[in-house]
Amino acid sequence: MKNAYAKASGICTCSKDLPYCVCGAVKLGRAINKKPIVASEKEQKENSRARSAKLRIFEKI
Repeated sequence: MKNAYAKASGICTCSKDLPYCVCGAVKLGRAINKKPIVASEKEQKENSRARSAKLRIFEKI
């Protein structure tokens, strides 16, 4: 998922030597948080399935 968010954020992959973008990166939104939000230890004790849950937030434009 994180690679899909990076691609949808429109990050240009062109070389810095080029005067403008030629890769065709289109910005569809932005990622709100850099690292995923994980469940607290209390939540993990109460709900064992929360151990593997990671919340990532992407805001559409």
